[in-house]
Amino acid sequence: MIQISDIWEARKRISGYIHTTPLLSSESISRIAGDFVFFKCENMQKTGSFKVRGAFNRILSLTEEQRQKGVCCYSSGNHAQAVCYAAKALGIDAYVYMPETATPSKVEACRCYGGHITQYGKTGADVFPIAKAFAEEHDIFYIDPVEDPYIMAGQGTTGLEIMETLPDVDAVYVQVGGGGLMSGIATAVKSLSPSTRVIGVEPENMNCMNASVSAGKITRIERRYSIADGLAGDAPGPMAFETVSRYVDEFITVTDDEIARATLLLMERTKMVVEPSGACALAGLLSGKATQGTKNVCMISGGNVNNTVLSELLRR
Repeated sequence: MIQISDIWEARKRISGYIHTTPLLSSESISRIAGDFVFFKCENMQKTGSFKVRGAFNRILSLTEEQRQKGVCCYSSGNHAQAVCYAAKALGIDAYVYMPETATPSKVEACRCYGGHITQYGKTGADVFPIAKAFAEEHDIFYIDPVEDPYIMAGQGTTGLEIMETLPDVDAVYVQVGGGGLMSGIATAVKSLSPSTRVIGVEPENMNCMNASVSAGKITRIERRYSIADGLAGDAPGPMAFETVSRYVDEFITVTDDEIARATLLLMERTKMVVEPSGACALAGLLSGKATQGTKNVCMISGGNVNNTVLSELLRR
């Protein structure tokens, strides 16, 4: 598992390439919640999500020979954008594999960042082996979106910033997809403040980490549709599972209606555009299903909402 020292190293490595995002509060949302609520705004990060932290940390850790050959990844959106952006900033090639169902605006963003895009299949499970085979055939470094200690450590720099800004925070709510973000944040928060509660929030239709932790072993689920498509996954990887099992105090799930409410509430009360996956942590806090503290931080993991999902939210 990663250590707090890995996260400090990541911070030094990537500090010149990313934003230190703000920790903002909302009086109106705090009144609704009944306690103080703060938001770690990674929707204001470069490329619109936290993913660029891990992407820079991973690429900057490669040898010069590896960088010259380029990097490869698969992703339906935010990880792909982050890899393409970081690669462009560092002057190397990025070969990105995305499912045919990926949001067109995210595909176009990858192209604008200079990525070489190949679309295949309907899901990540379809395109993942294609990306891996390409990387192996051409001896190009493959960047996993989750199961990589450099990725986790990079995402964990978010946790360092939370603790520096609000060292007496009682509870940190984090959305969970593959578990890379949660692994990094939980390691940082628990290393610096063991009494702070770390709460994982998943869509009820995509709760593979919750199911696995409850079973005490990695458990594969049948994925169903959720508006929080950025949190899609059918089973966690072993590194993420081990880290999350050790550090996370509590897991809860939320419905699509609860996620939609939180997304629109953020738009109405804070004027921030947030993708449903990014609002999942707030949905968890407002659901009242977890042990709430006096001072609570909700991760806003990204703001790359597409027009189709936004229309659905407004209809709800």
